[in-house]
Amino acid sequence: MHKNPIFLISKPFSSVARYKKNLNCKRYTMITTLNIHSRYDIETLARMVFKTQDVLNTEKERIRRSASLLKAAVLDSLAKVEVVLTLEDKDSQKKLRSRIIAAGNDRVMLDKGVSIPVQCIVNVEFPN
Repeated sequence: MHKNPIFLISKPFSSVARYKKNLNCKRYTMITTLNIHSRYDIETLARMVFKTQDVLNTEKERIRRSASLLKAAVLDSLAKVEVVLTLEDKDSQKKLRSRIIAAGNDRVMLDKGVSIPVQCIVNVEFPN
């Protein structure tokens, strides 16, 4: 049996909550996956309060994040590729599935005209 089971529970409005059991402290953590095409998820994204400092610690990680964002913008213009962004706000982490229209130094323009700050992005995933 796997040490850290992950249970997927479907939520309304296309959100998926992952409950990951931490065996050391007997707590459950929740990572919500948002979809940019859902009105409920866009409202959730609008209510997020992002940190003022960068969530990544090293310059190497920031360069890798910038390169991944530029790659996602180019792939969107070529083949309309969606990516999964891991965002961190003051309270929690959330995953967001969206297309990246443009990437700049300070902000990222997503599908549906939504813009988020770059310093809140922890990871960029390219699903197959």
